Amino acid sequence: MTNLGFFLNEVEFYEHIRMKKGSRRALPIERILETARNIPKPKVLYRVSEAKIIDATHFTLDGVEFVSEIGVEKISQATYVFPNIVTAGPEIENYCLSRENVLDQYIIMELCNFACEFAREALIRDIKNRYGVEIRDCIYPGEDGFRLESGKRIFELFENVEAEIGVTVTEMGLTTPSRTAYAIYFG
Repeated sequence: MTNLGFFLNEVEFYEHIRMKKGSRRALPIERILETARNIPKPKVLYRVSEAKIIDATHFTLDGVEFVSEIGVEKISQATYVFPNIVTAGPEIENYCLSRENVLDQYIIMELCNFACEFAREALIRDIKNRYGVEIRDCIYPGEDGFRLESGKRIFELFENVEAEIGVTVTEMGLTTPSRTAYAIYFG
């Protein structure tokens, strides 16, 4: 899902930053958003994976091995397993990094957060529409005993992530762009 057509919910955005749209204090923010609102290009990669439990702490997704006791537990209760990567896109983060004004950077990074959440919501809608499945649970690497060094193997499940959605991951599990999340969803 690489062409999601991002739409900013301004009501939620202004509530989030605790600012009243149209107020005198909001004028600089409105200017920033007017310039940046069309820059985010959120993207999603996901797939249905065949999950196999090896033992109490190890499982595979399409032959790639992971270590997570909670992952094994969630797989045993799921019908579908969806590894995924969602991102706000490199375009908006690169734009943010080129700004010198701190207010510009803050507002644009919040815009990045909204774009990433937009991508996550699009993923959940697509899974429901395509597979008729509700997402019941998820695990993110680095949380709930799902070790980051194991979790970053999610990238191995996809071919050429950088070319597809512009995301890279370091050995430490950090992504570029930073407003990227990778996880395993369970339906």
